[in-house]
Order: sequence, then structure tokens, then C-alpha cells
Amino acid sequence: MKNLLIAGLALLATLALAACGAPSTPEFVQKAAMSDMYEVQAGQIATQKGQSDAVKQFGQHMVDAHTQTTQELKGIVQAENIKVDLPTELDAKHKAFIDDLNAASAADFDKTYTKQQVNGHKDAADLFEHYSKKGDNAVVKQFASKTLPTVEEHLEAAKKLKG
Repeated sequence: MKNLLIAGLALLATLALAACGAPSTPEFVQKAAMSDMYEVQAGQIATQKGQSDAVKQFGQHMVDAHTQTTQELKGIVQAENIKVDLPTELDAKHKAFIDDLNAASAADFDKTYTKQQVNGHKDAADLFEHYSKKGDNAVVKQFASKTLPTVEEHLEAAKKLKG
């Protein structure tokens, strides 16, 4: 039930984003940073709890890739003097996802992780695509445009894991 509620809220947020165009620059930065933070933590769990080598390797790849984009985003925030408070801990939605991963049995872990990865990368791809097209900061737009193909690659890789 909790997962269904969270999925419904995520869908509403995605629809709201699509209806109103791109988020503001601070909103985009916060959402991208939150996504990265979740991906790193989830990837770390996957490297330990993953049942298949493919899930463990994908988890490590997510740790490496999202650590890199976090550093790049922080550099842009500083260079562009963007007034934003970057998240220092996960929000309730992402904490719930991490709790679900930690609570998943060994038999269910890979399925739970890959489902989260597909959904999370779909949301991230939508966020990056919207901002790359309609964002209001040229440097952040360029970051979103440059990062979008990688997010889409992660989505496709997660779909293959799920399949």
C-alpha cells in the first residue's frame, strides 16, 4: 500500500511537471541532487545485497556515475552562484525506497532494486529532458542536455536487468 501511494505521488509530480514546463533552476538542482544521493545509497546497498552479479555491477556503476554527476552539479552551483540549498539527506520518498531495499528479502532484492531503478531513471529522464529544453540557466541547461543521454542509458540498462 505504501509503495502504491508513493508511486501515485510520483506520477502526480511527473504530470504536474509536464503540465507546467520546466522546473526553476533551484528546483531542478535540488531534484537532480536528491536523485543522485538516492542512486548512490541504493547502489551501495545493491553491491552488498544483490543476488546476481549483474545487479551488483549495475549498483556499483550507479555509485560511480552518480557520484560524478553530484560533483559536477556542485561545481556548477558554485560557479554560477545558484542560490540553492543542496540536500544533505534523503527526503521521505527516497528514504522509503531505501527502507524497502533494506527490508527486501534476498529472494526479492534484485526485483525490488531493478523496479526502483527503472522508475527512478524514467523520472530523472523526464526531469532532465524538460530542463534541457525549457530551463532558465544556460549552463545548467547544458549540464541537463549533456547528462540526459547517460540517464537514458541507465534506464535502458535497468530495463534489461528487470527483463
